[in-house]
Amino acid sequence: MVAPFCSGRLNPMIRCKAQQSIVILTLQILYDAWPATAADSRVNCDSKEDSITDVLRWKMSEAKNRLDPVPQMRFERESQSDRTQQDTPTGLIDIMVSYTWDESNYLTMECKRVRSDENSLALAYVRNGVNRFASGKYAPGHAFGIVVGYVICSNPAGCVERVRAALEKEPAVDSGFDAKHGWQPDKRLLTASNLYRTRHTQRALKNHIQLLHSFHSMI
Repeated sequence: MVAPFCSGRLNPMIRCKAQQSIVILTLQILYDAWPATAADSRVNCDSKEDSITDVLRWKMSEAKNRLDPVPQMRFERESQSDRTQQDTPTGLIDIMVSYTWDESNYLTMECKRVRSDENSLALAYVRNGVNRFASGKYAPGHAFGIVVGYVICSNPAGCVERVRAALEKEPAVDSGFDAKHGWQPDKRLLTASNLYRTRHTQRALKNHIQLLHSFHSMI
């Protein structure tokens, strides 16, 4: 099941604007925190996804605390995502970005390892990441979500292409992928490399969610 989100009842345009500023700030903090994450002696290309995410969460907290003023937001590991209506499957969010005292207001960050020379990780990115947003397991009724790709090889562009191809081949009934919108490089929210945007339908909730895909090299 998945966490209650009051803004899911708002007009979609208002809901989108309300969360967009949080998405931009979170992405800025993510990009600021990544060099220290990749350089940390506790992680490398052979590290498990959870080990990298454990380090990233704290590096993001450190990057946030360097801002002036310090934003009132928290990065929480593996928080439960559920709705009081209990109409969507329960999931554990890799990093939950909480930004109000209302437990229903948060941003979901899902994290996946990817590489360019085989397809299993790209499939896991889609089926255990993207599809969970589409089902409402993550971010039910939300306007945005973030998927972080940990690039564990020397070919980031090849990783992006693997994920894009896997997503486009996935049945739309599972991914909710909007093929007309497609897989688009994103420069609207943040001027950064390897940032992409897709649009998905959460059919059970009659909601459209935009996913920001942010790829970061471990090398």
